Amino acid sequence: KVYRGSEVILNLYSKLVLRLPGIFHFLSGSSVETNITSHIALTQDTPGDLRLVVKDCNNLLGGFSVNLQQG
Repeated sequence: KVYRGSEVILNLYSKLVLRLPGIFHFLSGSSVETNITSHIALTQDTPGDLRLVVKDCNNLLGGFSVNLQQG
């Protein structure tokens, strides 16, 4: 049973920036951006048993950049 009006939309934006030592240092400063959207609902299977359920989850790759260091 899903309660009316109990749906929540969760929107997460994240950016991952690489900081690598040693031999992979030339990739330091490269980044990946993503946007994750999820619909979350409150359900009840039995009285007193409330659960948060992820109904769907969409991931949109915002972009990426590669910065090559000199040297």
